[in-house]
Amino acid sequence: GEASAVRGLRRHLVEERGVDRRSVHFTGYWRRRLAQDDAPTPEDLAEAKERLAGG
Repeated sequence: GEASAVRGLRRHLVEERGVDRRSVHFTGYWRRRLAQDDAPTPEDLAEAKERLAGG
C-alpha cells in the first residue's frame, strides 16, 4: 500500500542517498479508492505549505 511505498522511499533516501533522516518528512495526501471529493482542499495545501516553512 501507500504507507509501505513511503517507507521504502524514506529508506532509500536515508540509507542509499545519505539524506539526513531529520530532513525527510512525508505528508500523505492520496489514498486509493477515494473519490476526487476527498482530495486535499486549497486550504489543506496552504496549511501543509505553512508547516513545511516552519510556521
